[in-house]
Amino acid sequence: MNEKETVFYEREGKLALIRLHRPGTSNAIDPPTLDALAAAYHRADNDGEAVAVVLYAEGPDFSVGLDPASFLPVLKAHTFSTDGPGRINPFGTTTRLSKPLVVAVQGTVGAMAHELMLAADIRVAAAGTRFGQGEVSRGSTPAGGGAQRMVAEAGWGNAMRWLLTGESWDADEALRLGLVQEVVPDGEQLTRAVRLAEAIAAHPPLAVRATLDLGRRARDAQAQQVFADLVPTLYWLLGTADFAERLAAQKEGREPVYTGR
Repeated sequence: MNEKETVFYEREGKLALIRLHRPGTSNAIDPPTLDALAAAYHRADNDGEAVAVVLYAEGPDFSVGLDPASFLPVLKAHTFSTDGPGRINPFGTTTRLSKPLVVAVQGTVGAMAHELMLAADIRVAAAGTRFGQGEVSRGSTPAGGGAQRMVAEAGWGNAMRWLLTGESWDADEALRLGLVQEVVPDGEQLTRAVRLAEAIAAHPPLAVRATLDLGRRARDAQAQQVFADLVPTLYWLLGTADFAERLAAQKEGREPVYTGR
């Protein structure tokens, strides 16, 4: 095993299992990890024996989200991309996995990681999970479809309650909002996700994929028009005076003073 590997692929029967494991970082996602996830999704999509896919993470946290130290230079250089040969966008905003994706989460599920979760078709959470989509508090915006999918799943007011305050919420609230489909005792989330994926994989693969495709197209018809604007909007915000002020205030240990510029 390569010590630098952070994404692992395994097939068990009709399931493709994708595991995130970046020790010592609460599974923070750096550019190589996101690229490896995109490659794993492509592998699962082209694995003729896999009918359904399960995404999970090793350790106390699913993922705190984006690793700012490694991602900020990429974003500022406008070189961020999840597309390319042998890749499927893990956020599903450009290319998308054509097989059902079940995700199991625990601990912290923050920002970018929450968007990975929302791109899944069925979501299972451990009871102690905390969720967040708080980019607004950092002067940026969800660039992986988080805002659009929260509105689609939870409704406008419910989504804005959390997106605009930048606050975090618990598993019970996530279940109430429809952001997760089941909440299970801590430690049982992967077992339950696998069982759901096995139930899906027991059906005829063509029927599964056709049903999934029709449902996704109906839900995402309007969102697709917005997905193309996600990364350009993020780049614009990264160039504002307010974003620079947030970074300066963080470095200087003071409260930022925003001017709307």
